[in-house]
Amino acid sequence: MIKKLIYLLGIAVCAPAFAQSSVTLYGILDSGITFTSNQSGKSNVFFQSGTMVPTVLGFRGTEDLGGGLQAIFKLVDNFNDGTGAMVNGALFGKEAWVGLQDAKFGTLTAGNQFDFMFKYMTIDRWGIMLKYNPVYYTQQGPFAKLNLPNGAMDFDRTAGSITTNNSVSYETPNYNGLKFGAMYAFGGQTGAFGQDSTQSLGLRYGNAAVTLDAAYTYAKFANINNGNNGIRNWGIGGRVLVYDALVDAMFTNTENTYNGARVNVYEVGGFYPFTPADEITLSYQFDQGNAVLSDNKAHQVSLTYAHDLSKKTFVYATVIRQWVSGDGQALASIIGSGGTSSGSTQTLCRIGMTIRF
Repeated sequence: MIKKLIYLLGIAVCAPAFAQSSVTLYGILDSGITFTSNQSGKSNVFFQSGTMVPTVLGFRGTEDLGGGLQAIFKLVDNFNDGTGAMVNGALFGKEAWVGLQDAKFGTLTAGNQFDFMFKYMTIDRWGIMLKYNPVYYTQQGPFAKLNLPNGAMDFDRTAGSITTNNSVSYETPNYNGLKFGAMYAFGGQTGAFGQDSTQSLGLRYGNAAVTLDAAYTYAKFANINNGNNGIRNWGIGGRVLVYDALVDAMFTNTENTYNGARVNVYEVGGFYPFTPADEITLSYQFDQGNAVLSDNKAHQVSLTYAHDLSKKTFVYATVIRQWVSGDGQALASIIGSGGTSSGSTQTLCRIGMTIRF
């Protein structure tokens, strides 16, 4: 009888702790057919995964530690639902971090995570528009001389294609709409603390009608002066509610601190739900390279129509047109298009479906 009472007492003590912990399995699938007018001189029609949003499978969890403090974690794998292959080449290569969160003191996380150029200049700036703005709306163009490890794709880090390894990040609580964040990623080079390192800062303010964002990231890469220089990004932007529509704008500056190559991006867009189940998004961007980049320039116009089948599932159609100018290397290249054009223009059309679970 005594053993039974001890057993029941143990269950009673442990049950609240279990009830205050949770782990959630979630995911997003995005599939569709894409047409490009020019990939290395020829048109192409192909199946494509993860362009409205990345196709991911993830786990996130919390544990209540008492006194308002929580342990949190997130593991995300980015994969191609056309083939099942991992996109990042590693299990949970998209995100993998652990941390502590407190309503009074903020959030501290460590691992492989996004910097503030993506967290604030894209996720926060777009808000609800993020659901309907495909990766095509972000930046790529004729700027190979920036000398990024991945060419000129996502050169201002707003597409979310780049995460920051070995990083520690802190974000303050939300003070009446105001929030600040800081991140440092360790390069791990013996005798050179700053080599191959990354620093990032973010500031945002938001209320029901207006969101304002600013971010800075400086990432040093091994292929740029042996990791002692790199790519410096900063940007400002936001969105405003105008009746039922949202209007957003952004400016970013990207610079190679070793060779002086620099690109300014000017972008404006909008979101309008013209029925409870139908939405359109529109974006225009102008990317301006400096003399080191042969004064290459790119213009891009993007339009998406989406129809919600439910709260978690929608179908969509997207049309993108990019045209560039500059030297002989000024070839049009829409991010996510699957290949660079052989000329100064490129058009992309896509129909697809996205489901969340």
